[in-house]
Amino acid sequence: MDLLITFFSAVLLLIALIVYSTSRRKRVYNSSSGIKSLLKPADTSLIDLLHQRAIPNQRLIHAFGITNTFVSGDLKVHRDFLTKAKLIIAELSSKGEGWRMLGQTVDGAIARLLPAHETHYAAFIQCLTLRIILVALFKADPDSLDAEGLCIVTDMISRRWAYSKNTDRTALDQDNSLNGANACLGRWIPDRDSYPNPLDFIIPAYETMWRVVAVTVAHVCCHGDDNLLDIVLRFSEHPTEDQFQFFKEEGMEPSMKMIMMETFRLHPPTKRISRVRATLGWKGFFMPTLEVADIQAVHQSAQYGDNPAKFDPMRFHPSRGLEQPELFPFGYGKLSCPAALWAPIGGALIVAKVVQQLKGGKYELIAGPRIGDRGGWDEWEVINGSARSMKQSPSC
Repeated sequence: MDLLITFFSAVLLLIALIVYSTSRRKRVYNSSSGIKSLLKPADTSLIDLLHQRAIPNQRLIHAFGITNTFVSGDLKVHRDFLTKAKLIIAELSSKGEGWRMLGQTVDGAIARLLPAHETHYAAFIQCLTLRIILVALFKADPDSLDAEGLCIVTDMISRRWAYSKNTDRTALDQDNSLNGANACLGRWIPDRDSYPNPLDFIIPAYETMWRVVAVTVAHVCCHGDDNLLDIVLRFSEHPTEDQFQFFKEEGMEPSMKMIMMETFRLHPPTKRISRVRATLGWKGFFMPTLEVADIQAVHQSAQYGDNPAKFDPMRFHPSRGLEQPELFPFGYGKLSCPAALWAPIGGALIVAKVVQQLKGGKYELIAGPRIGDRGGWDEWEVINGSARSMKQSPSC
């Protein structure tokens, strides 16, 4: 009898240990030092880092069918992705001919998508960003990019991204928008040998860039600070590296770079970065299965000066005399975003060109109750000035 009791006790303990070890236990890092230790751990190989990143991103395979380094622990996949990404970025360098062509691409995309009457602001920025990516990165023919097709792709990404967050995959399995989006991309992208799965590059570029552009334009247009507006418009006229970094110490004005830094601080493109460490042996029972770098919590802490919830590019101005802590908008360590140096000025170019149209011509931005993120852009609209009299909401 005692032996039987001992046996069943051992079985129950084993079941408890299995449940405990396989349940999703989470540890959140909300300090700069904690984020660094998670994203750049000591004595960890690159392949281990890739696996730690890939495991929590598996939902994206089911959502989008992507096969890139964000969902794979394969070294070759990682190196191939980095090589191609760096070549694309080099072509769009702010010091080369590609930069001038990018400016033309942005101008052309805005001209094609500005509404005859009115359009939802977030949808406008989403389609604009996707169009720019398709033309600049994939060499798509601008004349082939129909507005309806762009909306099909952007709506698919928004919908399936939201569905992928749910543990219940029913909605994701029942949604067939991915097929329609891939059909559009198949028509638009000529080089399928180089890009057999375009979403491998579209998702990481588009998903962050459109939100950065949307919130920056909203802040600049609706902040009520003419200095910010002038800085952005000057950069639109002269989109150079020098103009991007220029600021007036005596005039107490921030630079275009500081404006973008404040966007990345207040609205980090990736708010939380997850890692799963595969720990074998008895230690695995006591370590969390999911570890999260809470980028947003760190960026909105008091270490960035007074009123960290306020959009204030001047917090980066030398006159404040603050020793600014690091920002983590593009991650940290070996797996940080390969476009980290280019994205601020690339995003600034799109922001400046959009602001130029919304504040210097016949188009206006109608503000909603709050600045959104992936969602939350209710009542935000871009309208043709001729339709202004029909709108009751204030324009920025």
